Amino acid sequence: MTNHVPEGHPIRGLFREAAAWAFRHGMFPDQESRDPRLRAYLSEEILTRFLHVDQLYRLRDARGRPLADVAEMLTEGQAPGVSAELRALGLQRHIGDYTLFILGLFPESLGRIRRDWRRKDSVMLQVGSLIVPFRDPGDYYLHAGRRAYQQAAEIGREQGLPQADIFHKLSRYFPAYTQLMNLVRMYLDASPLFEEHRRIIT
Repeated sequence: MTNHVPEGHPIRGLFREAAAWAFRHGMFPDQESRDPRLRAYLSEEILTRFLHVDQLYRLRDARGRPLADVAEMLTEGQAPGVSAELRALGLQRHIGDYTLFILGLFPESLGRIRRDWRRKDSVMLQVGSLIVPFRDPGDYYLHAGRRAYQQAAEIGREQGLPQADIFHKLSRYFPAYTQLMNLVRMYLDASPLFEEHRRIIT
């Protein structure tokens, strides 16, 4: 998923440095949550992949329209080019990654969702068999992200995928990793190189 950014490009190194700094300064509930595979996942599978907007909004509805609301992703999301047996895994993983990315790096965007009643996420309901009201889109994203990673872990175990354990830990420690992504943003905001590197890529 990240091969559109060359391996030697400086932005990859910057994201690795940011994730490593966040891991050094973040609060972890226990030693298991410090899994170095999760540090790599943040830098490679979320930061580097979502550098391009087409990856952030890769899920489409039946008409091919990119989806920006988690509620729409849950009900209409289709991952182009994904086989039927892995579509559910790709969908749940993307929702987990998307909510973690937004909560961690762009939490201010949730305020716009709250004010825009045309957005399905502004309704703040859990889509599925259980309807749960939320006071804030951030609470909704937190709940949806944890649930999505949990389902991705369950599907991954059924498929025998080694990443299932990563998804399980992302679900279990989702609030802690949201805070780590907040630290990543702090690091990037303080880096004079970030804007320059981002312009090179996008």
